[in-house]
Amino acid sequence: MTASRIRIGNTTASLRRTQAADLASRQAATTILSPEAVSGKVSAAKVLMTTIDGQARPITADDLRRFRSSIARVGENLRAGITPREALAMSRPIDLKRAKDEIKFAVPVLMHGNVLRLATDSGPASKASRHIVEVEFHNFTSAVARPATPQQAVAWLLSDTTIRFDCDCEAHRYWFRYVASIGGWAYGRQETGFPKIRNPQLAGCLCKHGVRAMSTLESLVVRRHVAKAIEQARAVLAKPGARTTAPVRATQHAADPATARRT
Repeated sequence: MTASRIRIGNTTASLRRTQAADLASRQAATTILSPEAVSGKVSAAKVLMTTIDGQARPITADDLRRFRSSIARVGENLRAGITPREALAMSRPIDLKRAKDEIKFAVPVLMHGNVLRLATDSGPASKASRHIVEVEFHNFTSAVARPATPQQAVAWLLSDTTIRFDCDCEAHRYWFRYVASIGGWAYGRQETGFPKIRNPQLAGCLCKHGVRAMSTLESLVVRRHVAKAIEQARAVLAKPGARTTAPVRATQHAADPATARRT
């Protein structure tokens, strides 16, 4: 059976709609467990339930202590990013398995500045036709300046440097965005509401789409896309007075071969 085509057009408009809906939902929420409530400085009476032991029950003072301990564990090595390999190593076995079984492809869509956008298929039970993962490379300007070919600079950038990332799926939003925010590797909107129902143990790091995206970063198709961005950035720097680099956009014609092989 051949894979379904991943359509890569209109990702910017799609992301804007998703992000606007996400923000509106977040602003309308009334049972957010805030940092002040987790710290015990204000009452958690309005957000009384948690599933930290597997079943929904009222939050206790001991739960708040356990929440603080989990937050401290995630933040032990707090820094501005995480490497792709570290993100994969921190992911739950179930998310690694779902990525392997359900998410077959991730293809580059756009490289704008130091942010790479990838589109993935969405899985057999999803209502969405695709999901968008964005990856920010902290060391992109260093890769541009390295005394190496674009291909050598890309190899270093994609394997050995830190990133921040985001996915537009609900799993990332409800399970992992808070973990990414306190860990220092959340790209885009930061989350301050503790996931008291979905992920009170703060387990994992990547959703299945994120797993597929991180696993694809060192692929030839991604390397070529990012290498082109490095080439363009170097060309701009070589021109006196030039300040900005145009986005590197993929075409549907270029993306289709990545999903053409049999799955």
